[in-house]
Amino acid sequence: MSFLTKLRSKFARERLTVKIAWLGLDHAGKTTIVKRITSGEFDDSTFRTLGMNVDEFSSGNVRFISWDIGGQEAFRESLWESYMAGSMGIVYVIDSNDRQRFDEAQAELWKYVLDNDKVENIPILVLANKQDLENAASAGEVARSLNLHKVTTHSYAIVPTSAKTGFNVEEGLEWLRQRVTEKIETL
Repeated sequence: MSFLTKLRSKFARERLTVKIAWLGLDHAGKTTIVKRITSGEFDDSTFRTLGMNVDEFSSGNVRFISWDIGGQEAFRESLWESYMAGSMGIVYVIDSNDRQRFDEAQAELWKYVLDNDKVENIPILVLANKQDLENAASAGEVARSLNLHKVTTHSYAIVPTSAKTGFNVEEGLEWLRQRVTEKIETL
């Protein structure tokens, strides 16, 4: 039995531990979603992340080490690339209700993630957050604004979510869990 076959067999039996990076502009809801996942409830008093937060949670046989990195411009330039390195997946959160920042969100996604050779071929989960708000753009509108139809170097999904209600958060994580598991199995 080859080393890779043994490694895949071991991963199939044991819980995988993988690093994922949570990215997006400030006020998109990254930290609120992570807190909802880890605590099981919405916390209205969540403050924006200054720097980064590290949390752990599980989905199926995968234990995610979650690096929630601040979305302010200074952190994008200084932290995003460093903390994406070694990640097995990226969650990019966008505020679906803040249409004025769609162009900025698109530019930053492409600049730091999609055009970055260091994270090529890892799955990207785009969460179109704040779907509970009346004027939120649909996931399709968000996908078009981010030019996701041009993505060729990653598997990706865009999932409409709400950190407040929990809408589709688990479904999005399940998609990411499946892609990460498939990626490890092909190593």
